[in-house]
Amino acid sequence: MKVLLLFTYNRSLDLWNKIGILNREVALYKRLLKQNINITFLTYGGKSDLQFGSLMNNIRVLPIKDLIKSRNRWIKVLKSLLLAFKLKKEMKEMDIIKTNQLEGSWVGWILKILYRKKLIVRGGFEWLKFYLLNKEDEKKPLIKFWLGYFWRFFIEFISYRLADEIFITNPVDIEFIIKKFKLKNKKDKIHLIYNFIDTDLFKPLNFDKYNKRILFIGRLNPQKNLINLIDAFKYLEGYSLDIIGEGSLKYTLSERARKNGINIEFLGEFPNKLLPELINKYQIFILPSYYEGNPKVLLETMSCGIACIGSDVWGINNIIEHQFNGYLCKTTPESIANAIESVYNDKAMRKKIGKNARQFVITNCSLESISNKEYSIYDKLLSKF
Repeated sequence: MKVLLLFTYNRSLDLWNKIGILNREVALYKRLLKQNINITFLTYGGKSDLQFGSLMNNIRVLPIKDLIKSRNRWIKVLKSLLLAFKLKKEMKEMDIIKTNQLEGSWVGWILKILYRKKLIVRGGFEWLKFYLLNKEDEKKPLIKFWLGYFWRFFIEFISYRLADEIFITNPVDIEFIIKKFKLKNKKDKIHLIYNFIDTDLFKPLNFDKYNKRILFIGRLNPQKNLINLIDAFKYLEGYSLDIIGEGSLKYTLSERARKNGINIEFLGEFPNKLLPELINKYQIFILPSYYEGNPKVLLETMSCGIACIGSDVWGINNIIEHQFNGYLCKTTPESIANAIESVYNDKAMRKKIGKNARQFVITNCSLESISNKEYSIYDKLLSKF
């Protein structure tokens, strides 16, 4: 069985490595190799992507940067449509085409139509829904906003219509695409498959815990509601906040914390494989976002058995069951502060929700469970050939 993974448009192994997620993203496909599946990555990188061959465990890498080279984004997109012809020999060998995200899925359309390949469309997050929820996109000039909307709608509409199977990581997103794209007749083709977590790497470790130090991990952007998170510490005496990640709001957040006398530490970025030891030094992790897809960082922290607080929003409240495997709060500073104090002051609850969080991830998101689900779908697809 030969499977081609189409990287998200403009993403590469080199980029994955630079932002510290290479090992995490490749883990699933290394496991599928053990189930007698030949995996090929089609990446938007250059020859530098080939240097990671030793880490791939016989995953073949096809970097296409030189084939679509252009300074103009739209010319690059048009050139990507021709990859089915430029790589005809390699593409005809494949049995299944799988997209990593919806952006770039148009390459899969061509391969399905030309060579009658089976197409799996994966949405690690729902691209159109994120666009509609992003407050920064709302600030765009009206014509630019609607052009962005129709571009995403068109890509998703065609992708879902052509897909033989659809992988979605969030039950709310499944409801969204069925309604938005009129997919009731494809319900049996839509599968809830959570983001996978290496539960052997992300596990409870016996470290001394910091006192009253709260951990956040993620991009420093408006979606994550970090201004309200910092403001919450005005109500929390003796607490401090440690932030792992980079992003456009770093200076704004730093200045807001300084002016309000809040103890905050920016720790920068860490390779994913180093996070478990760091996570295990904290008693509480918080993700106060306005919306999410299926946040890997939340699942990874839950897998470590840490008590997690999340906002009661899409993408989080379908993972966290309040006071069972986590704690839900509103997105306001007051609610965030109350949640932190409630969890910190109740040792028994912290222990209970940490234990249940770990079990949730093992049951729903472990590499073993996700790879078995994917394999069964691949096998079903080819049995219909």
